[in-house]
Amino acid sequence: MDLFDNSYYLIAFFSILIIASYLFTVISNKLRIPSVILLLASGIIVRQVIDANGYELPDTQVFLEIFGIIGLILIVLEGALELKITKEKTRTIRKSFSSALFILLITTLFLALIIFLVIPGTDFRTAFINALPMAVISSAIAIPSVMNFSEKKRDFLIYESIFSYILGILIFNMVIHTTEFTWMTAAWTVIDFGIVISVSFVLTILLLFFLDKTKMNIKFFLMIAILILLFDLGKIMHLSSLLLILIFGLILNNIGQWWKQRMNKYINVENLNRGIEQFKVFTGESAFLIRTLFFFLFGFSLQISVLYDPIVILGGMIAVAVIYFVRFMYLRYVSRVGVFPEITIAPRGLITILLFFSIPQESSIGLISQGILFFVILVTSLVMMFGLFQSKAEISEIEMFDTPDISLD
Repeated sequence: MDLFDNSYYLIAFFSILIIASYLFTVISNKLRIPSVILLLASGIIVRQVIDANGYELPDTQVFLEIFGIIGLILIVLEGALELKITKEKTRTIRKSFSSALFILLITTLFLALIIFLVIPGTDFRTAFINALPMAVISSAIAIPSVMNFSEKKRDFLIYESIFSYILGILIFNMVIHTTEFTWMTAAWTVIDFGIVISVSFVLTILLLFFLDKTKMNIKFFLMIAILILLFDLGKIMHLSSLLLILIFGLILNNIGQWWKQRMNKYINVENLNRGIEQFKVFTGESAFLIRTLFFFLFGFSLQISVLYDPIVILGGMIAVAVIYFVRFMYLRYVSRVGVFPEITIAPRGLITILLFFSIPQESSIGLISQGILFFVILVTSLVMMFGLFQSKAEISEIEMFDTPDISLD
C-alpha cells in the first residue's frame, strides 16, 4: 500500500509540516529547545506510524542530498548577510577564525587517531576523512540559537560557526581530492582562493547593478539560482565554491559602508539597501523551508533501533567526549573568550550529515554509521539546549537585580 500516490495527501502533509516547523521555531525561541530536535523527532514518529500501518516507504537519500546542498548554500548566505565587518570587530573575527580552525583540526585529529587505532586495516587518511564531518559546527543550528546573547558573544559564535563550516568543507575537499600533499597542493589552494575571490567580487558587483536597476518583481529566485549554479560548477571543478557564497554575502552586506561615496555615482544606494533587506528576508525564509525539509527527512530516514546498538552508543559517547574536551581546553587556556555558554554552542547538524554522504565509497567505514551521526547530533543539541537554559536563567537573574527600585513605600 503506497501512501504517496495521492497528491492531495502530499500537499496537505507538506503544509502541516511547514506549520509545525513554524510552531517549533516559536517553541525554540521561548523555551530554548533547538527546533532541530523537534524536527528530527517528528520525522522519527511519522516513520514509526507509517511502518506500523504497513505503507510503502519512498527512498529519501536523493532528496536528503539535494536539500542538504541547497540548505548549505542558503544557511551560509543567511549567516554572511548578518555579519557586519568593521574595524571594531576585527579582533572578534581573528579570535573566531583561530577558534574554528584550531578546534576543527585538533578534534578531527583526535577522532581520526581513535578510528585508526580501533579499526584494523584503516589508514590515517581514511580515518581523517571519516572523522572530519563530526568536527564541524552546524551554523544551521548555532546561528538562530545565539541571537539573544550579548553582541560580543553572539558575533564570536556566529563567526566561529561559519568559519567552521567553510574550513571544514575546504579541508574535506582537499583531503578527498588529494592522495598526498606536495607544494603543488599548496599552490593549487592559493589559486583556488584567488579564483573564488575574483569571481565573488565580479558577481557581487553585477548582481548589485541588477538589484538596483531591475523593475521586475521576480529577481531573488534568479539570484539564488545563479549562486547555486556557480556553486555546482565550482564543485565540479574542485574549487572552494562555498567560499564564493560567503564572500558574496559579506560584500553584499558591507559594500555600502565600504564604498558608499563611490557607489553613489553609479547606484541609488537607498534603493539598493531596500533590495538587500528584502533579499535577506527572502534568504532567511528559504533557509527555513529547506532546513525544515532536510531535518524532517533525516529523522524519517533513521531506524530508531540503531540507538540500541552498543557500538553506536559507545562510538557516539567517545565522539562527544572528544568534541567537548578539545573545545573546553581551547576556550579555557588558549582563546580565553569565556567558557560558558560558549562551550555548549557546538551543535552538529546539516553539514555533518552532508559531508558524511559525500565520503567516497572507497573511503567509507562501516562502523561510522548514520546511528553515530544521529547520536552526536542529538547529544550536542541537548547540551546546547542546557547551555541556553542556563544562560537564560543567568540573564533573568541579572535583570532582576539590575532593575531599579521605584517603589513609593
